[in-house]
Amino acid sequence: MGGPMAQYFLNLQTQSWKDKYIKCLVTLSGAWGGSVKAVKVYAIGDDLGSYMLNGKVMKLEQISNPSLAWLMPSKNYWKTDEVLVQTDSKNYTLSNIKDYFIDVEYPEGWEMYQDTLLHSLNLTAPGVEVHCIYGTNVSTVEQIFYKPGSFYDNPTLLNGDGDGTVNRRSLEGCRSWSSKQKQPIHELALPKVDHMSILKDINVLKYISNLVNDV
Repeated sequence: MGGPMAQYFLNLQTQSWKDKYIKCLVTLSGAWGGSVKAVKVYAIGDDLGSYMLNGKVMKLEQISNPSLAWLMPSKNYWKTDEVLVQTDSKNYTLSNIKDYFIDVEYPEGWEMYQDTLLHSLNLTAPGVEVHCIYGTNVSTVEQIFYKPGSFYDNPTLLNGDGDGTVNRRSLEGCRSWSSKQKQPIHELALPKVDHMSILKDINVLKYISNLVNDV
């Protein structure tokens, strides 16, 4: 959420203010276009990678956060007919995502999704120099598959590329600003670095340290 929140904040400021006070924006694992993992959380929750936590118990708190709706896959990066959840009776895409919220028995999620949709679709460049750092080549859920049954069963998660939490297409979203602002956009993709370990990755720490020393 930090990346999109920073973008939202910067879009509220005048260019003169940004020119005066912001040297650059450094983002780690920015979910610029959301993540399929958010879709998964609405169904079965997330154990946050800890064997001590139960995803289905955690789900009760997780789905109550409007920020989760903000992290739903964006139409800017997923086709509206691209299957996100497959069942024996219905496939769910962005075009019928309201049905998904209803069928997982959380219609409030649809209301939160509508409230945050304008933010998730916003591709306005931040107007500052950006250093976009993220991990790649880590198995990341791309699609959710249910065998005949219901949403109360554990689904099969079909994986693709990303940082283990955010899909690669979303992580690379910052590059779209290159043609929308005069300030440079720098990308640093780190193979096999996941969404959380990036915080302590030595290459990232050195990169940021060099930026600070140059200020």
